[in-house]
Amino acid sequence: MTPEQNVAVRIVKEILHSIKLTPGQKENEVADWIKVELKKRGAKPAFSTIVASGKRSLDPHGHPTNKFIKSGDQVVVDFGAHYKGYKSDVTRTYLVGNATGKQKRFYNIVKNAQLKAIAAVKEGVRCCDIDLIARNYIKKLCYNDCHISNKKCPGDCFIHTTGHGVGRRIHQGPKISLRNKRKLKAGQVITIEPGIYIKGWGGIRIEDMVLVTKTGGRNLTA
Repeated sequence: MTPEQNVAVRIVKEILHSIKLTPGQKENEVADWIKVELKKRGAKPAFSTIVASGKRSLDPHGHPTNKFIKSGDQVVVDFGAHYKGYKSDVTRTYLVGNATGKQKRFYNIVKNAQLKAIAAVKEGVRCCDIDLIARNYIKKLCYNDCHISNKKCPGDCFIHTTGHGVGRRIHQGPKISLRNKRKLKAGQVITIEPGIYIKGWGGIRIEDMVLVTKTGGRNLTA
């Protein structure tokens, strides 16, 4: 991990700690604020910032609109810093106002799936095995809030891969996916970002950057 990427990570952590979402804000106002905060720190957006609230959070790449954030919305915010050629990438899901029981359950499922996947990160572990840990955990639990029985659940609520490498490019190898049988190497920086997406309801995603070491994974953006 380079000093430049270390700064890119520090910048997003600082901004994360300052984000406060309230009913009445517009999605694009949140994205504009993030852009200003990045610029204050000598960085620019690593990619188009995602702010998707309510049912719009179903789209993993939901770009901000003029939609007002309402009390009771879950809001997915995904952004990164581009600093001197290196990038960072984080996602948080905010529960605005009084969270429902369903929101809390899904949030905890995603968070625990992420923690289990991060705990498995280590040099020599196959990328597909990391993905499978998060995917199986979500599949095991999310059907309780779905119309599909556990026996017939295909795990379709987790609609993307568990992560990817980050460096000079926002998406680079290694891909943390079921198809990638390659082993992790010490020094790689990857994301771990499981999610749940339910049609007609919305989505929840949590993403952190993790440094691969010989003895485990170090969460850089916790």
